[in-house]
Amino acid sequence: MEIGTIRGLGTLVVLVAFVGLALWVFSPRRKRDFDEATQLPFADDPEAQRRIERNARDTSGGERP
Repeated sequence: MEIGTIRGLGTLVVLVAFVGLALWVFSPRRKRDFDEATQLPFADDPEAQRRIERNARDTSGGERP
């Protein structure tokens, strides 16, 4: 094998990995998992949890206190 062929195959492998990762990340089935992961930094902060719950109620059509 020549070096050009090896480099071409390496590029192809990286391209396939990139496309696979992009499909996995932007899959609608993963949204709930990623939404939960975005809240992990606030898991130990009760005030942040109250704000998140209040915002969720406000955006879902609930009444403001």
